[in-house]
Amino acid sequence: MVLLVVFYAVMMVNMKAISDRIDEINTHPYPVTVAAGEAETYLVQLRTLAERLAYVRTPEAVDAVEAEYESIDREITEPLAVIADQCRSSPEAAAALVERYDTLKAEQRHLIAQCRDPLSADADVQHTVDEQVDPLIDGMLELNAEVIDHSRQSFSSLFDLAVKACTETAVYASVLMAGVLAVLAIFLVTVRRRNAERDRLQKNLEAALETARYASKAKSQFLASMSHDIRTHCSAIVGLTEIAERHVDDVERVSECLSKISLSSHHLISLINDVLDMSKIESGQLMLSDEPFSLEELISIIEVIAQQQAHTKQLSFVVEAANVAGVYVRGDALRVQQVLLNLIGNAVKYTEPGGKVRLRVDLERPGCVSADRARCRESIMVLRDELPTSGFPNVPCGGQGSCGIVLYRFEIEDNGIGMTADFVGRIFDPFERERTDETRGIEGTGLGMSITKSIIDQMGGTIEVSSERHRGTKFTVELPLRLETADVATALTSEGEPPVLPKRVDFSGARVLLAEDNDINAEIACDIIGRTRAEVTWAHDGAEAVKAVLEVPEGWFDIVFMDVEMPNMNGLEASRVLHETCEREGRARPVIVAMTANAYVEDRTRAFEAGMDDYVVKPFGFADLCDVMDAHVPARTVSST
Repeated sequence: MVLLVVFYAVMMVNMKAISDRIDEINTHPYPVTVAAGEAETYLVQLRTLAERLAYVRTPEAVDAVEAEYESIDREITEPLAVIADQCRSSPEAAAALVERYDTLKAEQRHLIAQCRDPLSADADVQHTVDEQVDPLIDGMLELNAEVIDHSRQSFSSLFDLAVKACTETAVYASVLMAGVLAVLAIFLVTVRRRNAERDRLQKNLEAALETARYASKAKSQFLASMSHDIRTHCSAIVGLTEIAERHVDDVERVSECLSKISLSSHHLISLINDVLDMSKIESGQLMLSDEPFSLEELISIIEVIAQQQAHTKQLSFVVEAANVAGVYVRGDALRVQQVLLNLIGNAVKYTEPGGKVRLRVDLERPGCVSADRARCRESIMVLRDELPTSGFPNVPCGGQGSCGIVLYRFEIEDNGIGMTADFVGRIFDPFERERTDETRGIEGTGLGMSITKSIIDQMGGTIEVSSERHRGTKFTVELPLRLETADVATALTSEGEPPVLPKRVDFSGARVLLAEDNDINAEIACDIIGRTRAEVTWAHDGAEAVKAVLEVPEGWFDIVFMDVEMPNMNGLEASRVLHETCEREGRARPVIVAMTANAYVEDRTRAFEAGMDDYVVKPFGFADLCDVMDAHVPARTVSST
């Protein structure tokens, strides 16, 4: 629009300039030139008439010449007036031309009077014509010629200006029109791109809507499944509690009920942990630790747990691990254990009694990574670049030297009911469970495989699955693990087997402060602590706990179990206040142990940053509490069992 406005303005300015030049041509050079031409004709006629009187002086001839003079005077007056009024190129010549014509008229009257005078000789008439009339006419012709020349020059100049204005108009119009076309082209391209972007966004919105619908359906199915599983275990706990209350005198029956209640409780905790893990993964808050651990010991723990699961299901469980003896690596041992136990647990659940589950652990060297596991190989290469070239065991890696990274392959295989090809493609999606007659009644949230896949991805590994209905399933997990340095491995193994903490259960003389806002949790914790024979003081929130510590003599409380989530002042704030106050007053502070249901790495980190000394995850048991107290309560205040 701006270019079009400019185009219109330039056209108007140039057209006005052309119009002005044409007006100037019309008012000055052209009419003056025409008038000067007419005047020249009349002047030539006047000179001819004057010369005729020099040869013929008859009355008839004089009368005829006089009549011609009058006729020419009437005709020449208008051209001379035009020249005098409109001549701009040579106004002096125009004025002189008109002035001399007045003199010429006077000489013409004198010549006519002389021709009529009988006393005037022919020689006198001839002298008047040659010396008076003709020189005036010749001078006027010269002035008239000057007017014509200047007018023609002015005409040419104005014409050139008009042509120039036309040319400039054409150039400006072409440039502006090109600009208009360019802007129009840009506009059309922009519109097309915006339309394409709109179409893409529309497709994305449709895809997002479809995904949301699918997710909503999956979550609805998940909630239905969770509701069923939670209610099943809650019903078991409530029902078994009622049975135990009715048979309180039957010790064997009560013991059986309590055992089943404990089993149902652990199932509920497992369900809740899956949901919390998935929530952490979706929010990007899942963190992995990086600590040295024994791979051999990890496999041994997994074998013990899996053997119990398999024995309960009447299955055979076999471990084949020839490359883990004496191997120490860095990573998150708990998450590796979680991944393997999740896969083994699934294999046990979906394998019928009498079946077999196998765990195989192999060392696959970095140089042997196949092309279809390029992502894992890239992860290894990235980790390898971050490590020094010395201080690690020499591990062959495809002729590229030695590095501190190895690739371990974990295969979990069963001969169970297997999966359909369609479900294999969706097995790692959240809330997905295959629903068949064979899987009806098997508990699960549909989150285990999604959590497993997310943890493996975050570790830089891969997971593959192959399955066939009624023939079994095989999961292949490959994890790049960082080999531990020789000195750390030596330190971890220098004392032989990892030391086992002594289990002391009698903490008589110890004083314990419990900070817990929930009455039921406080009652349970006080009961567990009371079983250690320690003296327990209960504070209902963080502020009350701080007050309780600062009002008693220094060293009164040996240990403080601090709940993290409390009103008025939470456990983290209370720990910071105790630290600052004790440091400011120069008094020793008691050991502070976080007691919370938040079990993630970042939660532990926040607790330690707040000055807490240890961490207990709810729900905890008597043995867990004894381990913590045995590690922190001074030996002088307790008696060993």
